[in-house]
Amino acid sequence: MVTALAVSMMATGCLSPLAKHATAFSAATATVIDGSEDAYRGAMRLRLQEQAAASVYAYDKDPTWSPYKDMTPLLTPTQLSARIKVLEGLKAYADTLVDLTSSKPSPDLENAAEGVGTNLQGLNQTVATDLSTAIPNIPVMTTAQSNQASTAVLALAEYLISRKVKNALPKVTQDMNPNIQTLCELLNSDIVILRRQADVDYQAQITQLDQSIRHEGSAVSPYEHRQEIRFLIELADQQKANDDLLAKLQTALHTLAMTHQALAAAVQGNNPESISQKIAELAAAGHDLNVYYKSLPNTF
Repeated sequence: MVTALAVSMMATGCLSPLAKHATAFSAATATVIDGSEDAYRGAMRLRLQEQAAASVYAYDKDPTWSPYKDMTPLLTPTQLSARIKVLEGLKAYADTLVDLTSSKPSPDLENAAEGVGTNLQGLNQTVATDLSTAIPNIPVMTTAQSNQASTAVLALAEYLISRKVKNALPKVTQDMNPNIQTLCELLNSDIVILRRQADVDYQAQITQLDQSIRHEGSAVSPYEHRQEIRFLIELADQQKANDDLLAKLQTALHTLAMTHQALAAAVQGNNPESISQKIAELAAAGHDLNVYYKSLPNTF
C-alpha cells in the first residue's frame, strides 16, 4: 500500500531524491521476491517429477522401494517455509525504506513488518537446519556460517519488529547492509547446491532411460519405442528448464544484494549517479525471472 502511494507521488514529482530511490528499490525488490518464491516452488515441482520418473525404473529393480522413503524432495515443507520467511523479510524491509522517507508513516505497514519480523525470530534458532536441504550427503553449515546466518536473520527480525521511523534512511541501509548481503549470499550458495543436485539427478535418469531404450530391442512396440524417446526428450527439456529457472533466481538474488549495497552507498552521497542504473538492473532481473517462470508449461 505504501509503495503504491509513493509510486503515485513519484509520478507527480512530489518525492525527494531519497524517497524516489527507496520507492524504486522497494518496487524492484517486490518483483524479485515474488518471482523467487515462485521459482523455489517451481524447482520443487520439477524435482518431484524427476523423482517420479526415476521411480518407474526403481520399482521393478528394487523390491524394497517405497514411495514413503525413496521419494526425496528438493526441500521439505519446513525448509521451503524458512526460505519464504527470509524472502518475505527482505521484501518487508524494502517496504520500510519507503516509510522512512515519508512524512506520514503508515501504521498498517509497521504492523505488517512486525508480523514478518516475528516469523523471522522463530527461524533464528533453527537456521542451520531449516536453511539446509533435504538432499542426502550435502555438507551442513559450519558453526561460523550458522552463527553468521543466525545473526543476520535476527538483525532483520529485530529491525522489522522494533524499528523507529525517525531513523534516517542512510543509517538504516548502512547498518543493515552486511545482514542483507549475508542473507542473499546464503540463499545463493543454497541455489548452487540445488542446481548441482538437479543436474546429477536428471543426468542419471536420462542415462538410465537411454540405455534401457537402446537395449530393449523388440520387447516393445514401435509406438511404445517412440513414446519412450519422446519422454527422453521431455526429461532433457525439464533439466534445462530447471537449471535456467534456478540460474535466473540466483541472478536476481545476487542483483538484489548488489543493488542494496549501491543504495546504502548512494544515500551516503557516494556515487549517487549509479543507483538508478542498479535499481533498473534489479527490476529487469525480477521481470526476467517472473516472465520465465510463467512461460513454463503447466505440467512443470
